[in-house]
Amino acid sequence: MKELRVLVLACDGLYQRHLVHRASQAFTLCGVVVQHNPAARGTLAARLWRLRNPLRLIRHVIARIAQGRNERAVQKLVRELFDGDDMPAAPAGVPLLETQDINAAPTVAFIKDCNPEIVLVNGTNLLREPLLTIGDTLPHGIINLHTGLSPYSRGGYCNLYMLLGGKPEMVGATVHHIDRGIDSGDIILSSQIVMHPKDTFEEIEVRTFHTGIDMLLTAARQLAMQSAARVAQWEEGKLFLRRTGYVYEPWQTVLVNRLLAKGLVKDYLADKARRDAAVRTVGEVGR
Repeated sequence: MKELRVLVLACDGLYQRHLVHRASQAFTLCGVVVQHNPAARGTLAARLWRLRNPLRLIRHVIARIAQGRNERAVQKLVRELFDGDDMPAAPAGVPLLETQDINAAPTVAFIKDCNPEIVLVNGTNLLREPLLTIGDTLPHGIINLHTGLSPYSRGGYCNLYMLLGGKPEMVGATVHHIDRGIDSGDIILSSQIVMHPKDTFEEIEVRTFHTGIDMLLTAARQLAMQSAARVAQWEEGKLFLRRTGYVYEPWQTVLVNRLLAKGLVKDYLADKARRDAAVRTVGEVGR
């Protein structure tokens, strides 16, 4: 499978650098496009204005302190599952494009020059034309790692909102073909995430990315071997976006961790067989 020409489109983070490293080991990595997200929206004054409500400000401070504590606590698990964060954005000799606009003309030209057979995506903004048309011309298209369980959840922070809604059985990861919608393309692989009774949200998120990256690489191999599933999404599910009423705030992570501490996962695991019966997944991740 080393001969498969793969290009990665991703944001710049530890998990995504791990993905690039794994892809370079498994395939012929012919290019990497890294999307750098702009700094926090607006001026300092504008950001402070959004926190002018005293309760919101207090919650924001509490959330940031809690997130820092939990992220430090989860570093042992991160080190166990992921390569070091000192890895470069792309291995030596692999063409690299860095951009703030994943859909800009330079990205299109770069992909054409690299001539991949398949493009793997994680953590970028929504892909639009003409990138989508390029995907139609590739032997195996463009596939995306979505850190949510499609079709039940699409959009951003899906697993967080499923836990907030008391549905740990709907926490998962999905690899799907890119289409013109939002996380709505045909599914190749999907999986629930292994959880333990005392997990924090940060631990669940680490395992989600670890499982998801394995799935993304497995899906690429399956497509090259012509053994991949391709299943149309069978329901609309929930779309977690600002325009549908879901606005992420760090305080929501605090709320989820409180639910987890009160036994959300423990209660789910005690009734797992019944609750999982309502959840459909696609494909065999280990193939």
